[in-house]
Amino acid sequence: MEAKQRRLRLMRFWLFGTFVIVWGAITAYLGLFTGNPVGAVVAGLPIWGMVGVVAILLYFGYRAWLNRQP
Repeated sequence: MEAKQRRLRLMRFWLFGTFVIVWGAITAYLGLFTGNPVGAVVAGLPIWGMVGVVAILLYFGYRAWLNRQP
């Protein structure tokens, strides 16, 4: 059980880290073209939303896969 918890924490760490990297990269990239930070945030919301939903689905899917009956 302890090994499963370690793997789940590691998966959560990497999914959160991936989301933060995508958030920063998209904001910086869009900020170059929009010229203002608020425009970059507004333009990036759909992308962040999709990445966030995928990360959450992957987390719960991995958790269900780890907790399946042997």
